[in-house]
Amino acid sequence: MERLLDDIENRGAITPHLTAVRLGEEALTYGVLADRVGDYETVLADYGMSHASAFYAALMHCIPSLADIEPIDVRMQVIGEIHAWLDRHRDEAAPARRLRAVS
Repeated sequence: MERLLDDIENRGAITPHLTAVRLGEEALTYGVLADRVGDYETVLADYGMSHASAFYAALMHCIPSLADIEPIDVRMQVIGEIHAWLDRHRDEAAPARRLRAVS
């Protein structure tokens, strides 16, 4: 999770307007996601919660329609797919690929 969060922070700084994930009509940029994760990390650290908690709280905050997905196991599957999508280039077995963006 740490590597994913570092990647989100880096992409948020370098290409803040690049879409990180899209769910239906909602699009979430790396800049917004990085900002929200940072905000939640600050708050959750005060309560001894993990960085992963900050990531999931930021997703729920930025993509409110996630809360409408029922049943909960389907919602968790969608959140897992978002996590996998954002972490897709971390697979060490796959050839290294670099995403490029023009902002």
